[in-house]
Amino acid sequence: MRLKLLVVGVLLVLCVSVCTAQIPAKKTDLTVNDREAWQKVLHWPVELEDQWRRSRTSNEPAQSGLVFHSLGQGNYLVQIEVQESSYQPRYLFMYYSESSKAPSRILKLKTYEGDDDDVNKISTKLLAEVEGVPSFDAAKKQLIFLTKGRGTSDCGSRVIYKITPTRAIPIEARVHACFDDYSLGITDPMRWRRFRRL
Repeated sequence: MRLKLLVVGVLLVLCVSVCTAQIPAKKTDLTVNDREAWQKVLHWPVELEDQWRRSRTSNEPAQSGLVFHSLGQGNYLVQIEVQESSYQPRYLFMYYSESSKAPSRILKLKTYEGDDDDVNKISTKLLAEVEGVPSFDAAKKQLIFLTKGRGTSDCGSRVIYKITPTRAIPIEARVHACFDDYSLGITDPMRWRRFRRL
């Protein structure tokens, strides 16, 4: 009986160490190899990973396109570049918890776009794959996402999201339409019209 307990105990220790070894510990200064390891853990869609590999303009191993933003207490917003671009890449965002048994979750972002013909009309979409320039406010634990309407950056949207385990909740959205008359463009997103109905 003692031998059986000893064997079971050893097997449990081995299983736990093997399972723990599958989750990479590294979350900063990530390389392409680190990205491959994290893709196996977080399970973002393989077709988006293939899309990213095809879009790469450099084979630099240090450019992983993967960033972990700490939300505190072992929880993270994971920023995954899924297509490189000259001024506005495409991203996927996931919620990952080190302590939870729940699988990582892809977050959908509500996006905002001004109508070029009607300044009072703004359309919204709920998307998992979004195009723009992300930043993260580490103090407030908020994602800030700037979507450029064109390369001159004088129109588009700027949205701030609160991150929860199940959703990215917009708490502020600013939108400016892209007019044919470039003199109507505003390059400072903080001067864009604030959208009240989030």
